[in-house]
Amino acid sequence: MGLLSTSSARLEQHLWFRCIAPIIVLGLLTYATWSFCHQLCYNAIYRKFGQRSVAIGLMVGEIILVLFLIFIWFQMVLIGPGRQPKLLPYKIMPEDESDTDGEAKEGSQGTRQSTNPPRIYQCDPQGYPIWCTSCQSIKANRTHHSSTLGYCIPRFDHYCFWIGTVVGRKNYRLFVQFAFYFWAFAIFVIVSTASFLPRIIRSRPHIPRVNPNILITLGLCGMATLMVGPLFLAHTYYMMVNRTSLEIIATKRRSRATNTWLCCYNPVDGLRYVFEFKALEVQDFWNKRNILTNLKEFLGNNYLMWFVPFGTNIKYSHPKSSDVADVLGPYQELCGKRLYDELQHRIETGNYVAAFKAFGDINMGEN
Repeated sequence: MGLLSTSSARLEQHLWFRCIAPIIVLGLLTYATWSFCHQLCYNAIYRKFGQRSVAIGLMVGEIILVLFLIFIWFQMVLIGPGRQPKLLPYKIMPEDESDTDGEAKEGSQGTRQSTNPPRIYQCDPQGYPIWCTSCQSIKANRTHHSSTLGYCIPRFDHYCFWIGTVVGRKNYRLFVQFAFYFWAFAIFVIVSTASFLPRIIRSRPHIPRVNPNILITLGLCGMATLMVGPLFLAHTYYMMVNRTSLEIIATKRRSRATNTWLCCYNPVDGLRYVFEFKALEVQDFWNKRNILTNLKEFLGNNYLMWFVPFGTNIKYSHPKSSDVADVLGPYQELCGKRLYDELQHRIETGNYVAAFKAFGDINMGEN
């Protein structure tokens, strides 16, 4: 009971700590809205300069952008990053002596205990897939376990401290849209304020010539522009080359000697080959060498929804079988053709770590 109480207390403390930054950001948005609408638009533009239509238009535009941001933020947290469905162990070796017909073994109640491996998967140096002990499941390609949420996230990108949620495959499009519209909000406030600031200064001979709240809001939005603008541009580049923040960080913080292994089925001889890759080489696993194709993998096929921040482009349905592709559905990661060509070249030149026959590849043929 003592251990349970300690764990619960730590969890509550961790959840409270995660809420601090989002509360601060929400408070600053509220303050900026009050300062912009009341101090600049109402007191200066509406009352002093008499430009009522301009003042109302600016207030409405700013409030709409703020509500837009909160709406996207709410969706990001509510939808979440996605959760990888549980994958059965891959059928590398026969499970018992009677298991020789190429079919997955079934338990006493008819539930499958293993499944045939996909054509390519991330593995250890011996060719065994990566196993998540917490989720009791195989980790699919580009999946990472989130200590924050306690389960595996497909195409894990990063944990965003400022919005208080994990960004993954399911809410990534909303995150990019949030960064874009936050950048637009900051630019809107800066341009609007800068347009009237000289007139405000000239109209007030006494000190202070400008309400301090207006200057503070201008400074905050300037800082936001410098932070969010590069963030949005960086993630646009990541999408264009089909990479995640985690994959980029891995090459900067880890030693270049840190390696990754891939296991790939070769339909020519029916064997599986294990290949070793350096950290920088890993980044090109998923690049399709086509910017539009890469963007669609992150933002979806509907171009209109690239700009309309509503919902997610991941539509997951309950699988009808234990086949890996069926279980993962839209969470399945497909390698680029260039990677397969590279692996075939390595096989031909003998540049691989190991080769073996996987029992689950019986009857796989050309699939």
